[in-house]
Amino acid sequence: MKKWLVLFLLPFVFLFSTNSISAADDITGHPFEQEMRKLIELGHLKGEVIDGQTYYSPDRNVTRAEFAVLLVRVLEAENLEVINPKYFSDVKEGIWYQKAVQQAVEMNIVTGTPDGKFLPNEHITREAMATMIDRALQYKGINLPEAELKFTDKDKIQEWAVTSVKRMVYAKIILGNTDNTFRPQEVATRGTASAFLVRMLDTMKSPPAPPVPNFYLATVTADETTKVKEYETYDQAKAAATQSNHVVLKDDQVVYMKSGVVSPAQKAPLASTLYTSSAFSANHFSINAGTETEFLDAGETWVKVKFNNTVGYFKMSEATLHPTVTLKGYSYYKAESGKLTHVVYNVNTNAYGSYEYGSSGNMPNGNYRSTDGHTFKSVATGSVYDKYQYFNVMPLYTKTSYTAEQINNFVKNNKPATVGSTPLETMGQDFKNIEEKYNVNAMYLLAHAIHESAWGTSALAKDKKNLFGLKAYDGTAYESGASFPTYEACLVELVTEYLLKPNSGYFMESWKANGEVLGNKELGMNVRYASDPYWGQKIAGYMYRMDKYYGGLERNKYDIAVTLFASTNVRSDTTANADNKLYPITKVGSPVLVLAEVQSRTNEGTWFEIVPENLNGANYPKAYVYSNGYSYGTNMSVLPLAE
Repeated sequence: MKKWLVLFLLPFVFLFSTNSISAADDITGHPFEQEMRKLIELGHLKGEVIDGQTYYSPDRNVTRAEFAVLLVRVLEAENLEVINPKYFSDVKEGIWYQKAVQQAVEMNIVTGTPDGKFLPNEHITREAMATMIDRALQYKGINLPEAELKFTDKDKIQEWAVTSVKRMVYAKIILGNTDNTFRPQEVATRGTASAFLVRMLDTMKSPPAPPVPNFYLATVTADETTKVKEYETYDQAKAAATQSNHVVLKDDQVVYMKSGVVSPAQKAPLASTLYTSSAFSANHFSINAGTETEFLDAGETWVKVKFNNTVGYFKMSEATLHPTVTLKGYSYYKAESGKLTHVVYNVNTNAYGSYEYGSSGNMPNGNYRSTDGHTFKSVATGSVYDKYQYFNVMPLYTKTSYTAEQINNFVKNNKPATVGSTPLETMGQDFKNIEEKYNVNAMYLLAHAIHESAWGTSALAKDKKNLFGLKAYDGTAYESGASFPTYEACLVELVTEYLLKPNSGYFMESWKANGEVLGNKELGMNVRYASDPYWGQKIAGYMYRMDKYYGGLERNKYDIAVTLFASTNVRSDTTANADNKLYPITKVGSPVLVLAEVQSRTNEGTWFEIVPENLNGANYPKAYVYSNGYSYGTNMSVLPLAE
C-alpha cells in the first residue's frame, strides 16, 4: 500500500565516566582536533579512561546507536518526553542507548527497517549521517535550500540521501574531500562525525540565508523547456505568461502554467493535503502522490486545483505542475463485455495501474473519462452516461445474504494464482460473527481486508496480523502499522475503534465521517480514510466480483437514494411529527437503501422505507424518510445504478 523510504542514520559517542581534556592526548594534532575539543567542552563527546589516560579514539568507526546518543545530546533533547514509543526487535529494554533511540524516533530523526529493526551496532555512513543531521535541523525548524552537487562521485549517493546531502552542502556542513569526492558509503569516524555536528551547531546558531529565487518566463514543448526572460518577482513573471505554451520557473521548477495537471509531490510527503483556501488553515482531504488534479491557478506559495467537484489548494512545496503539452497519458475507464475497469495513470511516474470497478451496464465498449466515478464521457463519441456502482454507494450497515462458507469459497477460488494459503480463506465465520454482532456488512469486511493486505499476504498481515492497514501511515506503513495477537483481534479493532467509535469513527457523525459507504473523495469513508482517491472504488470492486461470482444476487436488488438537504429526519412512521423521529441524516448526498416506496398514511406524499442504521446498539425495527409529493418539497433522489 505504501512505499518505504527508510533512513537509518545514527550518532556516535562514548558513554564513559570522564570528559576531561589532557594537554597531550590521542586527538592532539588530529585533523578534527578542534571540532572534537569543542564537543568535549560542551559535554557532548566523552572518552574512555584507561590507566589514567583519556582516549577519544578519533579514528574509530561510529555505530548508529552511538550517533543516536550523541545527536540527542547535541540537540539537548535528553529530557524529551517520548509520547509515541516504537518497538525495535534488536533494541533491548534498558540497554544504554534505548532512551536516545526512542527520543530520536520522537523527533522523526530515525525510523527503522521494514522488518522492525534498528541495527544499532552497524557503522553509520557519511550519507546516513547527512540525512540524520538534516532531519535534526528540520526538527529545530531549519529547512535548508539545496545546493548543486559537484562531487565526482555524486551518482553513488543513494536516492534517499540525495536531498539531504544537497542541503548539507548548501549549509557547508559537508565540504567534501580534497579529491572532490563525498564518498557517501564510507563509514564515519568519531572525528568526521564531530566535524559534521559542530557545523550543525553553527548552522543552528546562524542559519544561512536562502538564495534569492530566480523567476523565469519559459516556453515548454513535449520535449524541452526553454528560458525566455528572467524576472525579479513571481508576479512579474506570471503576468508575462500570456501564451498557451508559457510557464513560470522558480529554480527550474514549474510554478505556473496556462493549463495542465497538478499532482501531489512525488517524494516527500507521499500524500499532499488539499486545503480549502490559500491560507492553509482548513482542509478538504489528502491525496496521494501521482494523482491527477486539474490546474486552475497558482500563486507563489499555492496551487489552486479541482479534483472531482472539489476546488482546493495545494501548498506549492507539496505539488508538481505538469503542463498539458508534457503529459504522456491520462486515467480512463474501460467498458468491455459488461465489465468496467478503471485504468489509473500516475502522472509523476508515467505508469499505469488498473482495477475492476464494477458493471459497465449499457455503456458501449470503449474508453471513458470520468472525474467522479459515476459520470462517464465516451472518448470516441462524447456521449455521457451517469452510472453509480451499487457497492460503492451501498450503506455498509446492510447485511449480506452470503454465508461464511460462500465467503471462504470465494477467496479460495478467486485469489491470484501467485497467492498460496491465506488466512482470508478461513475467516468467513469471523466476518459473519462481526456482521451479526455489530451490523457491519461481512462482504465489505472481506473486500476491505483483500485490498489492504493483498489477499492476506502482505508483510503487515503475515508478521503483525494486521489485515486492514491500521496505523500504517504513508511512507512508514510496516513500521507504524499496529500489531495484533490474532486476525480476529484486528477485525474487532477495525470495527470498534475505526468504524463505530463514537465521535471519531468513520461510520459515526464526526470530523472523519461523510457517510457509511465506501464512496470517493466527496462521499463516504474514502473522504478521509485513505489518501488513495480510489480506495473506496477498489474495495467496491472486490464486492462486485464476489457478488458476480455467485450470480449477482445482491447488486441492484434495491434502489439507493440520496438526501438532497442537510438534516433529513429518519422516522419510525410515514408521517412527520415530534414523536417519531429516530435520527437525522446530516449530510447532503448521503445514501440510503430503499426497501420499498410507500404512501404516507396521513397523506403526506411518497415515503421510502429504508434499511435502518442499527449501529452501536440501535435496534430500529422500521425506518422511513420522506421523498416527495407533499408541501415539504422533494427530499430524496434515486441514484441511476449501473445495470
